[in-house]
Amino acid sequence: MNRFKFVVSVPGDTMYMHAQTAAAQAAAERLGLEVKVINAQMDAVVQGQRLLNLVQSPDSRPSGIIVEPVSAAGLPRVAAAAVAAGVAWVLSNAQADYIGDLRRKAKTRVFQISQDHVEVGRIQGRQIGAILPKGGSVLYLRGPQMSWWATKRFEGLERTKPSNVEVKTVKVLAVSVEGAYQAVSSWLNLTKQRPEGTQLIVSQNADFVTGARKAFEATARGAERAKWMAIPCAGVGVAERSRALVDQGQLCAAVVTSLTMDKAVEMLTRALTDGFEPPEHTFVEACSYPTLEALAKKWQT
Repeated sequence: MNRFKFVVSVPGDTMYMHAQTAAAQAAAERLGLEVKVINAQMDAVVQGQRLLNLVQSPDSRPSGIIVEPVSAAGLPRVAAAAVAAGVAWVLSNAQADYIGDLRRKAKTRVFQISQDHVEVGRIQGRQIGAILPKGGSVLYLRGPQMSWWATKRFEGLERTKPSNVEVKTVKVLAVSVEGAYQAVSSWLNLTKQRPEGTQLIVSQNADFVTGARKAFEATARGAERAKWMAIPCAGVGVAERSRALVDQGQLCAAVVTSLTMDKAVEMLTRALTDGFEPPEHTFVEACSYPTLEALAKKWQT
């Protein structure tokens, strides 16, 4: 078998992305592949240009590209150029309308693999109901408007949160601890919010909780700081990290998600090796930790 060369392109430097790249590299080593990781630093233009340069260079052209795109559009022009050059194209944690049409025309493999972000949001909505059985106000930390995953998680939460729960949304523009710190600091300074008006903090990303707590420490004063720091927080993350945060008491609940990059490497390798045709879209698992039943029992007593 030829030694396949894959390019893995990730959007930024979050803990989740570090886990994604580590998983891809471990899968590649296990399967005897070469993997080059490219970090886009949250710049969609840079991400597209770097991938296009690889596709257009015969000397550096990979067998396949697995990309978690910065923008919701999913780099359609780069995808078309890659497939035209015989490079397999896999979208991770995104959903692009062009994939179906590209699959029908392609002579190589094209597919998507992602978390079910709507379901992640639904689980968070149900967690809110379990933690706040009498209702209340939630501070919701969500990702950038342009991010598909952030939009879908918010949609899911809106579908399942109780009607007696108010959601105050703070948009985090840079998907990082620092980005959340900046967003929450600005929110506190501009709105003069008091901690008594918030019963729960729910975050689309466990890193955002860390950033929010840094903002409370730096911005709030005296008794208000202690009250902000005491508000329970719920987040999202892979099992290794999110379960530990719950067990240590840093989170009261988490949506435990699965990685996608290792599965994408495995599926693409199988597809290029033995002709396996992956489904157009594969979802990885997510669940509540603790279970919704356990949360309800704890918070209703």
